Amino acid sequence: MRLFKSKDKSEHSALTTLLSSNQQESDDPDTHSTDTSTATAVAPAPTEAPQAADLPVNTAPAAPATPVAAPVTDDSADTTGIAPLKQQMKDLAKQYQSLREQLQTKMFARRDAIKQQLREISANEKRINKQLAAIEAEQKQLTGTNDADLTAQQDQLSHEKDTLQKQIANLEQQVANIKKSISENDDAIAQNKQAQEQNEAKNAELAKEIKDEADLVAVVQLIEKNKDQVFSLRQQHDQLTKEATAFQEKGARLNDELTNTQDSLNETNHKMDANTKDSRQVVQRLEQAKRERHAQLNALKTRQKEATQQQQDIQTQYAAQQKALAAIQDDIQHVFNTDHLIRLFQLQKDHQYGVLTPDFSRDESSDMVAIFRYLEDHAQQPAIFISYAYDPHLANHVQDWAVKNQLHTPTVFNLFTELQKSAPNTAQQMTIPDNDHWRSEWNKDRSARDIYDGNKRLMHVVYQDTDHIARIDYYSENKLSKRSEFNEHGQLSRTLTYSEDGNVQQIDYYRIEGTLVLSFHYVDKQVDNIQMFDTNGLLYTVFNDLDDLAYWWLKAFWKQHPELMVIGRPEDTIFQQLAPDFVSQQLPYFPHVTSTPDAVQKQLKQHRWNQMLVATPTDQQALSKIADRDLAVDYVATADADTLPQALTLTATDQEAQ
Repeated sequence: MRLFKSKDKSEHSALTTLLSSNQQESDDPDTHSTDTSTATAVAPAPTEAPQAADLPVNTAPAAPATPVAAPVTDDSADTTGIAPLKQQMKDLAKQYQSLREQLQTKMFARRDAIKQQLREISANEKRINKQLAAIEAEQKQLTGTNDADLTAQQDQLSHEKDTLQKQIANLEQQVANIKKSISENDDAIAQNKQAQEQNEAKNAELAKEIKDEADLVAVVQLIEKNKDQVFSLRQQHDQLTKEATAFQEKGARLNDELTNTQDSLNETNHKMDANTKDSRQVVQRLEQAKRERHAQLNALKTRQKEATQQQQDIQTQYAAQQKALAAIQDDIQHVFNTDHLIRLFQLQKDHQYGVLTPDFSRDESSDMVAIFRYLEDHAQQPAIFISYAYDPHLANHVQDWAVKNQLHTPTVFNLFTELQKSAPNTAQQMTIPDNDHWRSEWNKDRSARDIYDGNKRLMHVVYQDTDHIARIDYYSENKLSKRSEFNEHGQLSRTLTYSEDGNVQQIDYYRIEGTLVLSFHYVDKQVDNIQMFDTNGLLYTVFNDLDDLAYWWLKAFWKQHPELMVIGRPEDTIFQQLAPDFVSQQLPYFPHVTSTPDAVQKQLKQHRWNQMLVATPTDQQALSKIADRDLAVDYVATADADTLPQALTLTATDQEAQ
């Protein structure tokens, strides 16, 4: 007789290994020998499973192995011994489920640890690659550096040196030429002076000859005879005097030119010295830059070699971790037939949890009771109730519901109640004054009163609570024309205006102090727009419909309560619309995972919820077949979960195969 389906043998084998180990540690072999043999007989031979030493510490508390002991039964009631075996099977199922969760948690924890190591290795590889790229860029920059500025300075200084050398040679030639001119001028001056002296000697000689002559006639003859010579000597004298002056001026000018040229030569020599000094410094800087680049390139080569070695080590580690990841994922797939972990989660201590429902009057189901009971058992803070349907007596209804189901009364937040709040609360209770022209008729339990005018036409129907008026219907020509509804304190809450054909035309909501806050306008029985007014009666904003208003209010409400986690139905359109902005503060509740897996899978793909609630442990296990990511899931157990796991359940096919 086969106890397991063939497709589940891998999971059974791995789990039976843990089951047998725990059973041997917790049971006394002498006392429970029958139980141990039973457990061993139930499970097939174990296959290779991951070693516990290689797995990280279990994140979930391990449930102790439950001894499989047959309960004491009445032999007269069960002579076949079937009841004890059924009880053992249930105990075994519980122990099996506990071991399955332990194994799953450990294997996925190992997988997550490998993934984290892969992420760290990838980050290190990116860092090393970035470092190598920087080293390569720095090497390229250093290799491409040619000291262009210094070379340009050197070329410029060399060009200046050539220019200065030419200037110096030119100036030196000019000095030599000037000195030669000065020497020639000095010679000319000396020659002029000698010519002047000769001229003066001739003049003196002629004068002496004339002076020594006593005969006047002879003097005249001498003068006449030497007239041309005298005139020539005179001209020569004037010419020599003029030349002497020119030579003197030229000598002075040449001396000035020599002085200026010598100064220019000295200045140019000074520039040449500075150029030589600058050239020497540039050459030194070029040599220093080359030495520094060489040292930097050597250092970069060393760093590059080290980084390359680290890169190779990282690639080796990455390949090893990838191999380990593939192995653990293969084991997980082989054992659990899934790639994603569906783990239990615990509610956060610093979070407040609330339940969102569009209309509480339509959602008093067992699921709602189970959710609030779950929050009472697991949450640290009292649960709250959030609704966006109009109900002026919602707080009382929730309180009665909580008492009926033995729950603590949650704090209630309602869209309309919150918008209708005001301070101070000065509105008076609605009363019907006495009027001699009216006639009233009460029903049997005096919960409603019809009021007629003097012509016996129906004017009002007043519905009475214990302490105050709850509603007033207004009639015109025997047709309902208006309805006023009052809150639990007898204050006006809203009015409904009807058309001739009996359809709602307008609904107005009032703050408790009496001012209008919301006005719903209808066209063809559908909301056309919703107007919101401030306390001064001025239009504040306009909404398209109730969903638009609810989305606006819930978004603001969520922002005011950043610690709030809201449990809602995924099919709630408002809950879906808020998911993109508040997915981390949402806790969707899926009540029918097993029966409608396709719908749940579609919701999970549309919204990136990573934690959720389901109804039963079976629903929690069913998520592993449709999930596309790891999920944190808890169940509220709204149905009887005391059933055998699928792997331990005999199917009709199995029974027929026996």
